[in-house]
Amino acid sequence: MNKTMEEMNKQYKDCPVRTSEYVIDSKKYIVKSHFIGYKKLDDVLYHISFQKAVDEIL
Repeated sequence: MNKTMEEMNKQYKDCPVRTSEYVIDSKKYIVKSHFIGYKKLDDVLYHISFQKAVDEIL
């Protein structure tokens, strides 16, 4: 099901948001990150390291 931006704004309005500014080649970029869920850090790190090892072998 595709949600509209308005529906997502209502659903995630209480979730934490972080705004970061970056300057690349004298151009300013603003990135707004919305944290809407949780991930197990062990699982994420395992997946990344496993994939990197497989990529290096192949």
